Amino acid sequence: MIKNSATRCLHGKGRSMDHQEVQRAIQYITARTSYSRDAISQVVTTGLNELAALAETRSQDFAREALLEYITHWTIRKTGLPEPMVREILDCAGRWLDDMVHAVETHAPELLDQNESSAS
Repeated sequence: MIKNSATRCLHGKGRSMDHQEVQRAIQYITARTSYSRDAISQVVTTGLNELAALAETRSQDFAREALLEYITHWTIRKTGLPEPMVREILDCAGRWLDDMVHAVETHAPELLDQNESSAS
């Protein structure tokens, strides 16, 4: 299950991801795929924005596969890019987000605790 605390990690301390954080995700994905930086930027920005919107408006947990499927279809519809490309980029973005959540859990777990408290 994808916990809301994990998706709320996108909003650490009550703010949205900043441009620099999004650029780090794009750089991570660009280094691991053969797609153009522009295409990756379009997919990542669209997908992460929708993921952040879900984190702000939903209180239930989602199965990772269901959430990824929803974000994938949303991003395909919004960008018009081919499904295999969007899936590969978002899969890589998911690994980046997992790494980020793990780092927060390891080095600053109080951030997730604060987000959980503010979500209640």
